[in-house]
Amino acid sequence: MKTIIFAGGRYEDVDFYKRATEACELRIAADSGAEFMKKIGVLPNILIGDMDSISLETFEECHRKGVKILKFPSRKDEIDTELAVIEAMRRSSESIFVAGAFGTRLDQMMAVFRLMERFEKMVLFNENLYSIVVKEVTVLKSLPGEIWSVIPLKRDIHNVSLDGFEYSIFERTMEYLRPYGVSNKSIAETVEIDPGDGKLLVFRYHNGRVDWIDELAGILKNKKKR
Repeated sequence: MKTIIFAGGRYEDVDFYKRATEACELRIAADSGAEFMKKIGVLPNILIGDMDSISLETFEECHRKGVKILKFPSRKDEIDTELAVIEAMRRSSESIFVAGAFGTRLDQMMAVFRLMERFEKMVLFNENLYSIVVKEVTVLKSLPGEIWSVIPLKRDIHNVSLDGFEYSIFERTMEYLRPYGVSNKSIAETVEIDPGDGKLLVFRYHNGRVDWIDELAGILKNKKKR
């Protein structure tokens, strides 16, 4: 099952998010993420969070139309997006696509990137890019000329290989404090990323289509724990 989560961040292209929503079976709104879902004419299956930023009107509409509401106290350890991801995992989601995480709150963005290291099935995305954690050799579709960035997580990573890029490398060390993997370009219709002995945070600046949702869902479904 593919799950889409709408966080309370920034959104621009309504049609893009409509198409992304149609590609997923379960819809979860993290607090004020329900406000944007209302704009695209879609109700969440689940509304979750402390409800400190959703409007009373939208909250009552969700309640009236039978949305499952999971309300938490404002004094809690988890951010609302985290609660949404936990709920998606509890419902056996095989892939979790989180929209609205790239917003104006840099601290919230950093927190969500930390969640990606914890929850293997997460993908962050917006109208222009997606981000995933790569833990094993992974082949991804691309278009020549797209911008990709590859950043090591936690520590220096050895034996990293990147193929299908303008700057391809073979069994090279990527240092944690030297982000030279930023702003690479694809030169083929697929790229291969080998994270060596570590984990890589990968960004792809896509063309605004949503076909990569099914592609990543298949990869995440078969991803091994590591």
